Formats: sequence, structure tokens, C-alpha cells
Amino acid sequence: MTLHVPAGMVPLVIRARMAAGVVHGVPWGISLDGLLASEIRENMKAVARDAGGEYIPYSHDIVPEDLELPLACCTGDGGDRWHWAATFAFPEDEVPGPHVQYWSARPDQQALGQMSDQLPALVSERQGRYRSRVMPLPLTICRNLVWRAVGDPAAVAELLTPIVSIGKKRGAGHGHVLSWTVTEHPAADSWEFAHLHPDGGLGRTAPRACLHDVGDLQTGGEGQMGLRPPYMHPAVRAQVFLPTPR
Repeated sequence: MTLHVPAGMVPLVIRARMAAGVVHGVPWGISLDGLLASEIRENMKAVARDAGGEYIPYSHDIVPEDLELPLACCTGDGGDRWHWAATFAFPEDEVPGPHVQYWSARPDQQALGQMSDQLPALVSERQGRYRSRVMPLPLTICRNLVWRAVGDPAAVAELLTPIVSIGKKRGAGHGHVLSWTVTEHPAADSWEFAHLHPDGGLGRTAPRACLHDVGDLQTGGEGQMGLRPPYMHPAVRAQVFLPTPR
């Protein structure tokens, strides 16, 4: 395992001041490299649309392009099993939970009739893909979300500043970000800032080589998960150590 740190990149602490908290569907926080890659991807799509061109849409059948992020990278196990030097979100000043809201949905029979001329007399609300739902929504209530990384502070801040909400159910007001701050820590240990949460637990998905000779380290166990964005794509999945649950 080798950490490649280009010139101008230093250990960073990125802090998002939250309006109330965030919603995410996995037991760990939102990845910083995923946020940066998503913003770069959206910028590329906007440029293509403005130029009247086309862009390759996301697909499980297409191996995704590795975007250039303003982060250092860790070689991991070598080959394609590398990852960016950035952690997942860590809640700061968290209000002890659990905090659970619920959302509900039911089919709009009139709207379905306007979209199709071959509907059955009644679309069942009790079974099938259009059935009514009441689903739990676990929340993380905290004052700040904190990430650690090794990267270019100015470039990271430039990409994050336009992001006003993160996580799931953003349209319902969850995950609203009040402000972003990026703080440099040039004297800090780069490996630690690339892999660990502030509490010392594993802060991101990592192959076994990253944790060699680290000693007793709290993790979320082992499993199949992505090493870099897009994390859910089969091409970037590997057997990894998982972050500590939040």
C-alpha cells in the first residue's frame, strides 16, 4: 500500500454545517469522493448539454470512467484495487437516537390513466409495483458532518461550495447544508487522514493491504463494496473492510 500525494495536496478536514442532519440508506456516512465525483459529473453533463453534445449515461453494463478528483490516492492491493484518500462522513455533535420518520406513497390513478391507454380497470394498491407504501426513514441528527482527506484544499472547496443538500430525501428538506469549511492540517499523518474517522475507527472501505500492520482497528467487518465512485457499480466492487457503522 502506497499513498501517492501530488504537490500541493495536504491533509484536510472538511466540515459541513447542517441545518438538522442527514438521511442515508447504509450504516455509514456519505463518501467525500462520491460527492466530488458527482459534482464533476454534473458539471460535465451541463457542458455537454450547453454545447449540444452527448454524454455517456450511467449504466451497470458500462465500466465507469475514473474521474480526476482533487485528492491523493492510495494504491490499496494494487492494480484496480485502489481508492481515493478520503473518508466517509462522520457525525459531529450528534443527538443520540434512534430518530425515525416515515414516508408514505400511493398510486395516483388519474395520473396513471393519463400516461397509458392500456391500464386495467383498477391498479391495485395492495400488491405489485404500484402498491401503497409506508416506509421508515432513519435520520442522523447532528450539527456537523466531518470528512478527512488528503487533497487540494482550494479545488475541494470549489467543488463543494455549490452543494446545498446531501443524502436521501433532499426534496423533503433533509440533508440541507448551511456552509462548508475546508481546514488544512499539514502536520497530520496522511495515511490516518486518508483512512480513519476522528474517533480512530475505519472511515472508509479499504482493502486488506491498507490495514496491514495497523494493529487493532475498529471496522464494520468485511464484505463486498465499492472502493471508489460510483460505489454501487459492479466494476469497482471488491472484498473490503467496511467503515465503522455510524
